Amino acid sequence: MKKRYIALYSILGILFLAFAGIYLKTGFLQTSKINSRDLAYWNYSEDGLIEGAREFILPGNEKTCWLLIHGYTSTPDEMKELAFSLNKEFNETIVVPRLKGHGEVPSKILNLSLDDWYKQIEREYEIMNLKCENINVVGFSFGGAIGLKLAQNKEFENLYLIAPYVKARYKLIRIFTLESYVGFFADWTVYSKKVSIAQLNSPEGLEKHLAYWNMPFQPVKYSSEFFEEVLLNLDQVDESTLIQHSTEDETADVDSAGLILEEINSEIKKLITFEESNHVLLEDYDKMEVMDNIIKFEKERRIE
Repeated sequence: MKKRYIALYSILGILFLAFAGIYLKTGFLQTSKINSRDLAYWNYSEDGLIEGAREFILPGNEKTCWLLIHGYTSTPDEMKELAFSLNKEFNETIVVPRLKGHGEVPSKILNLSLDDWYKQIEREYEIMNLKCENINVVGFSFGGAIGLKLAQNKEFENLYLIAPYVKARYKLIRIFTLESYVGFFADWTVYSKKVSIAQLNSPEGLEKHLAYWNMPFQPVKYSSEFFEEVLLNLDQVDESTLIQHSTEDETADVDSAGLILEEINSEIKKLITFEESNHVLLEDYDKMEVMDNIIKFEKERRIE
């Protein structure tokens, strides 16, 4: 009988710890608090945007225009240094949209998915295509998935993928893939309480990064078919493509960058990897090299 009680108390203890862990790290039973951390941390403008999170355009000539797509839960600000570098180097128009719901509060994106953001970027492309002779697309993380889908459906000059997210990095400690967890538990846990604002190794990058502190799971779940379709149709991409990814990326699977390189039909394609940075390459230790690689690749294409 005593052993039975010990076993029972052990099970109850494990269940309690599991419940406490889920409660402390996610939005389980706390859906109404999804915006609280961000509202307490960020300064907001009168229109409800985090200060510095607004979309922007850098004017230049329109022989070639650049469409830069930021990542999930982030803002156009993470593309700012690259945008100014490209504008200075080529004197060309740079367009950096703010994906719908981003830069506001996390609840604004709860019912959205990559399908919604792709349609938004597709409209931006159509507007640019009316006035620009050529278009280049740069996509970071989720923006990389959008860039791949755009390349599968539209014609443009060059595609630049920075830590493209089409598959999460597998971690043995999770046992199951992140996609499995999100599929099963997103509607229950709702959001993750980030310990760090982003997967960044650089303290300077962390200090300046603008993103949500609470990361909604449901949009990731709703985007599962989008990722599947992008991976299924990689052979429809024929734009010259430069992929840059860190082997230490804790968010996006670096092996998927190799898969993209192998499967796309681009005549000119290249993968460059890094070891010092984490996921947000444009604000991490290797950011200058990442930007220089894009400029170098672009110049080489124009000489050919």
